[in-house]
Amino acid sequence: MKYWRKYHPEINVDDPRYHQVSLIYSILLIMLAYFSVIGVLNVTLFDAAHIAVYDFSGFALIAGIYFYVSRGSNFTVAGWLVTGTLIFVLLAFIHLAEGRNYSLIWVTILPPIAFFLHGPRAGAWVTGVVFAYCGWFLYEQLNRGIPGDLSLGAWLNFIELATAQLFLFRYYERSRREAYEQLQTTSVTDPLTGLYNRLHLDVNLNTLLSSSRHKGLNLSVLLIDVDHFKKINDEYGHLMGDRVLCAIATLLKEAVRECDFVGRWGGEEFLVVCPETDSKEAMTLANRIVESIQSQPLVEDIYATVSIGVAEASNNTNLTAEGVLHLADKSLYMAKSRGRNRAISMMSADSFDNALSNI
Repeated sequence: MKYWRKYHPEINVDDPRYHQVSLIYSILLIMLAYFSVIGVLNVTLFDAAHIAVYDFSGFALIAGIYFYVSRGSNFTVAGWLVTGTLIFVLLAFIHLAEGRNYSLIWVTILPPIAFFLHGPRAGAWVTGVVFAYCGWFLYEQLNRGIPGDLSLGAWLNFIELATAQLFLFRYYERSRREAYEQLQTTSVTDPLTGLYNRLHLDVNLNTLLSSSRHKGLNLSVLLIDVDHFKKINDEYGHLMGDRVLCAIATLLKEAVRECDFVGRWGGEEFLVVCPETDSKEAMTLANRIVESIQSQPLVEDIYATVSIGVAEASNNTNLTAEGVLHLADKSLYMAKSRGRNRAISMMSADSFDNALSNI
């Protein structure tokens, strides 16, 4: 967990402010480190006390902003304070150096920060204004005949800026990767239960079915429906109903194997895809799930039961993903017609039709 989360525990990785706040804290810490180090160097190495006063004043200002942000203040205001302070620091340094020793290259650190914190429109305006000012300042310095001499200061400016850019773009790349990974997770996850969503289950069922047929292996699916779920919603409310679904999702994750895929099929229905599993093994799992759910209260004193339809795509059949799901749905229908709170397995459509005629 990032260190700044102790100040803002309410901001998690799903919060749109997450990366913005992280960048604000990173910039503040980098500036605190730079002001302190460069201030000491200006006193000890360069004998430039007047610049050191500016450095330590900047340190005090940044420390104040850090305190402001850590108190949970407005992050939009904090972002502008950081940007404004950075602009002031850059321009003050360029003026103090009179444009010498490549001091102007420090302004190139502004665009990625401005764009990240304030978006493309405001970032473009801020960057454009500052760059225009720097262009005018450089033009004035050239007209005055001030040379851009090379010295130890020029070398240090290059090293310091290169280091700052390295950390900045390293942060940017890490944030980009985290955002991409979060998007990937969101795209395959049901937001309520945290299980796989229907789209991801569809894709994986087709892939696994093709792989199983190619390897000559069986595959089974369990279509699970919560019995009388509408009654739970009507009696306890929809929020409590959501908690019941989450509790069942947890039990399902605990019951299946690592190689199985479990997800929310829709509403109060769940689907478990079991590779390399025949109907007998799938029924063992289904009965274990039925027993586990009925034997304990799911939320507070609320009990529930489930009906499960089991279907097998054996290696000697040409069942498609749609076909095996259709068979599981028929098996589920039979489980409900026989009183619910049970699992039924049908190995083929013919066996289902024969069994149905005997009800």
